[in-house]
Amino acid sequence: MDNTDLKILKHLNRDSRIKKNKLAKLVNLTPPAVAARIEQLEDEKIIKKYTIEVDLDKMGYNSQVFIQTKMDFRSNKKYLNFVDSKRNFIRHHYKISGQMNYMIHGAFHSNSELDDFLTELEKYANYQVLNVISELI
Repeated sequence: MDNTDLKILKHLNRDSRIKKNKLAKLVNLTPPAVAARIEQLEDEKIIKKYTIEVDLDKMGYNSQVFIQTKMDFRSNKKYLNFVDSKRNFIRHHYKISGQMNYMIHGAFHSNSELDDFLTELEKYANYQVLNVISELI
């Protein structure tokens, strides 16, 4: 991987639907050369998938939170089953280091919906909630 590959990745990260002609101009290559580099990045699993970013507010998810969870080792399976059953609310789920075991990035339509989620969650784990005030990047 060289600087040109990094530039390609930077532009794809900002807009995964960018046209190869436009991307070629931005990185000073021909469209076939850009296509070949992208294909190589995909083959090497550097590019794992293409995705979209949605506006959660416009979708009615007015409450975004990070929830750090902690439980003893014996509770992990029940906790993970619970998390899997709540995929509609969970954007990302991470195993983390430190005093807590996991971190959930969740999105909820209302504080009431979040409260219901937390009421169920407390059956499986202790938690700490961090409210998202605004997204900066």
